[in-house]
Amino acid sequence: MAVKKAIRIISWILDNKTKTVKEFYEPKILRAKSELCTDLYRTLLQATETDIHNLLAIKEQLVPNCRHPKKMRDKTSDGQ
Repeated sequence: MAVKKAIRIISWILDNKTKTVKEFYEPKILRAKSELCTDLYRTLLQATETDIHNLLAIKEQLVPNCRHPKKMRDKTSDGQ
């Protein structure tokens, strides 16, 4: 149950970060007023994209890609 919750939380964070990246790419934001703003903008964008990449890697490890029949999958001591 904890893994399912973790996957849901990671998916939620990924959705929010993806929306943020899309907002970063809007034309009105791209026209920065100074070089310092441009550098800060690029740093924030790069950090957000790195977060998305890392979260996708974590989610990939949590979501099973098992093709075994259900009866052959690993089970815990309580049968789940």
